[in-house]
Amino acid sequence: MSLRTAVPTLCVALSAVLAGCVVGADTGVDEGAATDSDHVGDQQPSALAAPGCTVRLTPTSLVASVAQAENPAANVADGSLATRWSGRGKGAHVTADLGATQRICGISLGWYNGGVDGRIYDYALSTSTDGQNFSPLFAGKSLPNTSLQPVELQAVDARYVRLTVNGNTVNDYASVTELQISASAAPASAFVHPGILVSKGQLDFVKAKIGGGAQPWTKEYQLARDSRHAKRDYVASPEPVVKCSTPGSKQKAIDMGYEQAGCSEIVNDANAAYTQALLWYYSGDAQYAENARRILNAWARTMTAILFDQPRFPDTNGQVYANGHFAAGWAGTNFLRAAEILRYTYSGWTAEDTALQENHFKTVYWDLVKDGWTGGANRTSVMNETALGIAIFTNDREKYEYVVSQVEHSSKAMIYMPSDGRQPLYPIYQGRPRYTDDAKGALAGIWSKPTRYIAGLEQETCRDLGHMQMGVSSLANMAETLRIQGDARSAYSDDAVHDENRLREALELNADYVLQYLDNTGNRVGVKVTPEGWMPARNWPCSSFAETAGGGSAVMGWEIGYNEFRNRRGISMPKTQELITRVRAMTSASTRVGNHIGWETLTHAGAP
Repeated sequence: MSLRTAVPTLCVALSAVLAGCVVGADTGVDEGAATDSDHVGDQQPSALAAPGCTVRLTPTSLVASVAQAENPAANVADGSLATRWSGRGKGAHVTADLGATQRICGISLGWYNGGVDGRIYDYALSTSTDGQNFSPLFAGKSLPNTSLQPVELQAVDARYVRLTVNGNTVNDYASVTELQISASAAPASAFVHPGILVSKGQLDFVKAKIGGGAQPWTKEYQLARDSRHAKRDYVASPEPVVKCSTPGSKQKAIDMGYEQAGCSEIVNDANAAYTQALLWYYSGDAQYAENARRILNAWARTMTAILFDQPRFPDTNGQVYANGHFAAGWAGTNFLRAAEILRYTYSGWTAEDTALQENHFKTVYWDLVKDGWTGGANRTSVMNETALGIAIFTNDREKYEYVVSQVEHSSKAMIYMPSDGRQPLYPIYQGRPRYTDDAKGALAGIWSKPTRYIAGLEQETCRDLGHMQMGVSSLANMAETLRIQGDARSAYSDDAVHDENRLREALELNADYVLQYLDNTGNRVGVKVTPEGWMPARNWPCSSFAETAGGGSAVMGWEIGYNEFRNRRGISMPKTQELITRVRAMTSASTRVGNHIGWETLTHAGAP
């Protein structure tokens, strides 16, 4: 059994803490078995787990086998990571009585000083219906951090939950700051529609601004209308099977006879569908709606697969079409946004259109995107974003909960904060922490080996700013979608315990790096810095700088997060504001739309 991706925010806490106040000898216990290789070959579809596991359970009583006077058992139910129940001796345990038998589907743990002094705990969970006979539920070791750590488990009917701690690698104390227990939810309320990235209220807000000639909306609207994606005679170019190798293996694949098919076409057509769906709503011109509808249906009727896992290169066993996940993520986000707008605003959209699109997203896209990526980064966030859109478009609450549980963790694991400890949180894939071999620098490797970790550093900052912003923008996009759905489990939510917000920190820190790049290039995007070897002078935590900053994506996708923090909450965002001001002054549509990012100044500048 393994750690799951995230903790449902609505789960109720019974804070169970067992704190090591006296340091003893190191027990020498290992952190645990190394994870399997994180090569893309490990990625296989997983089953849905603990759907709708969001009901808070509050214990009616708490009994500890041993407790310090200053850290009593009562602390385990106060919902605070700052308090603890402390007890010395291997086998110390705390038992929660839930008052009645419940269908328990989720448990999460927080550990005192986890990882701070190398401390890793050996623990077990068990359950009982009568308080006398307990059955094993889970046994394992903690991760080396102080954040909540979800436990993957099969749902079980029980009234009592017991946490037993068998010491740690520093001493024999049990040291746990939180125990959260949750049960399956009652039937959920309906989704908000349209509700993927943009709401009806936001669409109406922008339409009114354009009608009044207000800026920046009118300029952005004109840029969209004049773009290649908005041609009134636009014709889609669907492929039956999309086949996309990575840039590094593309030529090798071609040389070995593996064709490339639909890679640029699917992304361009998805951008066109979304662009024309927006233009339909803002202008009222049904030609745009029909164009978007034809693009969507052409792909849904033609494409049967996006290849990924097979075939494989015979010499390396690597996937020939390893960018299949990316193609599904980049295209899926915009196809879903377009379909959502048309379905709920255009009278020419039919029930047959809905059935066609729902089947297409569920059969072609879902299995490719639902689990994210082994190593996190922008690949995980855009796959999460597409999966979230599928859940909402198909009104599937089970899929929704499955994806949101991943989003909760990836929103944290992709952005470092000092509260994480000496290094970022491990990415989690299919319930298992990955890249945990610290001796080999596995985690640092997927962070492109920064010289130091600083607040707001994003997983791909040291790779290049384009890929960094592709990841950050998807986190903001998902947060906006979840906000529309009335769900606080996103990157918008503040960490009340540490009084911080990762997304806000990432926007400000990385906006400054992009500004320094633009200072070097004279506000030109996608050009090389000079002199060779240049790096940002302010607070740069990397050993090198990608000479073109990663291309045009570096200047896209800043508006949505900025609008949330600056305009809705009134929080100063000076670096992000300066960058947005510069980007708005740029006159090329190539600085507004690309891959999964599109027209965010138009859709979200000042949006309610």
